Amino acid sequence: MKQTLVIVVLLICISNAKAQQQFVFSNYILNQYYYNPALAGSEDVHKASIGYRNQWAGFDEAPVTMHANFYGSYANMRKHGYGVSLMSDRSGLIQNTNIYLNYAYHINLTDSIRMGFGVKPGYLQYNVLLYDAQLADPVDDVLTGNILATNAIDFGSGIYIYSKKFYVSLSMRHLLGKSVSFTGFNYGLAKHYTAIAGMNFYSKKKKFVLQPSIMFQYVNPAPPQLSVMMKGTYMNKFWGGLTMRTQDAVGVIAGVNLWNRLSIGYAFDYSLGQIRTYNYGTHEIMLTFITTKNKPTLDQEDEDLNNGIFEENKKKDE
Repeated sequence: MKQTLVIVVLLICISNAKAQQQFVFSNYILNQYYYNPALAGSEDVHKASIGYRNQWAGFDEAPVTMHANFYGSYANMRKHGYGVSLMSDRSGLIQNTNIYLNYAYHINLTDSIRMGFGVKPGYLQYNVLLYDAQLADPVDDVLTGNILATNAIDFGSGIYIYSKKFYVSLSMRHLLGKSVSFTGFNYGLAKHYTAIAGMNFYSKKKKFVLQPSIMFQYVNPAPPQLSVMMKGTYMNKFWGGLTMRTQDAVGVIAGVNLWNRLSIGYAFDYSLGQIRTYNYGTHEIMLTFITTKNKPTLDQEDEDLNNGIFEENKKKDE
């Protein structure tokens, strides 16, 4: 009986620790929508994405995360944004599944700078998968059944300021936290704070874009975590870069854009801590598909045509 109670305490501690942490993504730029609901509607397209992350490959019962998103704006007008996201994460006996809806509203601050405000209500479920547990006393009544489950109501919000040259993302998750007592697990949710900022430096002919960015995350009582990324994109098609997370890992990212609709991104992390000797690194892949996009206006078509003629004449002169 004593051994069984120890197992119960350990499972509760693991579950509480899991609730205190956000999911970690190496290529956070590709998945900013996860961190900030205000991203929905910031572009004149609708996007659908799926992702898979295998953390600490080769380590038994290591975390595995899968997610899917769909978001855009009404009539692709970049004013009223909306979206939905699904996510499932398993680490050992603990499985976390959630679903979020969101709404965002965007306004013009200047001719070139915009701001979006977003909210993100959601539902979370935490399960302890007892059918995979190795119990010291399998006939003990304390751990009966196949799954221990609890749930929580969640709410997040964010602000997104952006232009073609820079962006700043500020968001908070688990805003309800302990204030919601009618669910089984809200008491264990701590507020998460995330800030992401980046800039775009274009080459003279805009064939190459250098994109440095930084992400800051904080949840009490864990120490703050800083992620840095340097990404380069060529001809809006091929891209790659380097990443680093303080006290955690370094890595590389790479990807390609196909047919102006499909984006394939891959990231690899190498652990810096003591756990590095027990795993083969972390692998992450994400596919993003533009489902609908605005057709170019007549003015845009004329401008593209004129630019094409100008470039062709310039090549002839050279």
